[in-house]
This record gives sequence, C-alpha cells and structure tokens, in this order.
Amino acid sequence: MATTDDYKKIMLDLRAGKFKPVFVLHGEESFFIDRIAEEIEHLALQEHERDFNQSILYARDVDADVVKDTCLRFPMMAERQLVVVRELNAWRIDQVEKLEPYLAKPTPSTILVLCYKHKKIDGRKSILKTAQKGGAVVFTSDKVREDKLPETLIGFAKHFKRKLGAPEAQLLANHLGSDLAKTVKEVEKLCLVTEEGGAITADVIQKFVGISKEYNVFELQNAIGTRDAAKAQRIAQHFANDPKDNPLVLTIGALNTYFSKLAMVHALPSGNQQAMAAALKVNPFFVKDYVAQARNFTPVKLVEIQYHLRECDLRSKGMGGDGSDHGELLRELLAKVMS
Repeated sequence: MATTDDYKKIMLDLRAGKFKPVFVLHGEESFFIDRIAEEIEHLALQEHERDFNQSILYARDVDADVVKDTCLRFPMMAERQLVVVRELNAWRIDQVEKLEPYLAKPTPSTILVLCYKHKKIDGRKSILKTAQKGGAVVFTSDKVREDKLPETLIGFAKHFKRKLGAPEAQLLANHLGSDLAKTVKEVEKLCLVTEEGGAITADVIQKFVGISKEYNVFELQNAIGTRDAAKAQRIAQHFANDPKDNPLVLTIGALNTYFSKLAMVHALPSGNQQAMAAALKVNPFFVKDYVAQARNFTPVKLVEIQYHLRECDLRSKGMGGDGSDHGELLRELLAKVMS
C-alpha cells in the first residue's frame, strides 16, 4: 500500500478512537510522521489529563532505559498515558534495538510514539517485525515522487471536501516544489477560503498564494509546446521582472524535464493513455497535451534544444557568459528553442 493510503488509514483510525500501544513512524518524508504524531498528541488524551500523563522526550537527551521506565509508569487519573519520543534517528541503531524487549510486550495503558525521521530503520533488523508482533503500527513514510505530488494535493483537498483540478494541482506543484509540508499547508489555506464542495480555481490560487495563473512555468511550457512565441516571450519578461520568485535555474530545470518528456513521447507506442502516463510520470489528464506538443518538435530538434538548455545553464552560472542577465538568457533560449 502507498504511503499516502497508509497515512489516511491511520488518521481515520485515530479519529475513530482506535489507538495501538506503539506507533513506530519512520522514513524519509517528515511531513507524514509529524502529522500522525500531532494527531495522536491531540486525540489520545483530554486537555486536563496531559499535565500528568503526557511525556515528550527527545532522543538526544534520553537513553533507552529512560524511555522504557517512562512507558512502564501507570497513568494518573486517566485511562492511559502518552509517551512521544522525537528525533529517534539521533540514536545509533544498536541503541534503538534496546527498545525491542518493550516493543515485544508493551504496556497496555501506555501509547508510545517513536518518531524516526529523515531515513528508514534498517529493515534487516528484527525490531520492526518484533514491534508488529507486539501490536504496533509500523508506518514507513516514503518521499512522494515529484510526478505524484499533484495527485497527493488533490487527495488532501478532497479530504477537506474541496475540488482541486489536475491543472491547478500541477500549477501548485510546479511553483512550490517538492516540499510536501509547504504545499499541503498552501492547499489547506486554500480550503479555508473555499466553501465546502467548492472548487479551488486558478483565480483563488493567484489571490491567496500569489501564483499567477498566466505567468508561470506551466503556462510557459504550454506556450512553447503550442509554438506561441509571443506568449512565451511575455512570460519570460514577467520572469525577468520578478527573478526572486522565478529563478532561472528552476525554469531551466523544469524545461529540461518537459523536453525530456516530449522526447519520450516519440519513443513510446501510442494508443495506451494509461501506459504513456505511467512512462511520462504525469497525470493521464495531460497525456494528450504532451502527444500534441511533441508533434511540434522533431527528435533532432529536441536534441538541439537539450544543447541550448545546457549552454544557458552554464552561462547563467558565469561559465562562458558574456554578462547577459538571466532575463536576457531566458529570452535568447526561447528564441533558439522556437526557431
């Protein structure tokens, strides 16, 4: 099961009051780990129970014995106690393994949450299997692939009973990058200003996030792909006027990915939209656009464009440059691409 599916299931269980004695949260994506831990802290105890029954421990300040001793205490005037260990990844794996005897037979009146972020616990070790046999929830938080980010944002909007279309989700993903916490917070902000059942439109995104619905790298790609040179140059001028929010290095990176996908279209068998979407790592909604736009660039031209992209990237970094600013470099690049 995908990380996002596991995450949704855990969150639904927590909101239904289904708590396990141990939650082992580990993996490269901190966002899901933080959100699950926050939800447990919010729901496991009532406000008046927290002073005596909630312990937030930081791994750098404690050892395994302290964690086990804390977990073995009895709750005071409450059904259970909560023990959260943050930054467990600060421990060596042999230190983490010292918790294994407790994980095999956890205290029923304690909820232990282990937050091991930025990397996975070595799956070859027995500790994860031991935790599962002891009744723990073991959640692996994988990074969301770049091509899956729009789909993930659509899912979060749906959770809040809002509609986020594929183009709008792609617009947010392109502009905000791969920082999942940042992008999800923006979606949640957009949900707050959109009525339940309503759509998060490009106009709403422009108003509350500040991403122009006309002047963004997504629209630049479409302008290039449809051979609309005038529109492409207008967008380039907008980027030049606001280089802080539209850095050339990110624009070149996005265009490199875009033209690589057009090259792939030429190599892929046509007809199966789902297969093409999987190969291109895009939402099936966009496949028809890539196919149509690939017709405007021969394979030979695409090879030439890759050369121009590399040249522009080097010049932007001061190698072989002639003093041209980034706006001039982008406008020159577009002229060569669309010649």
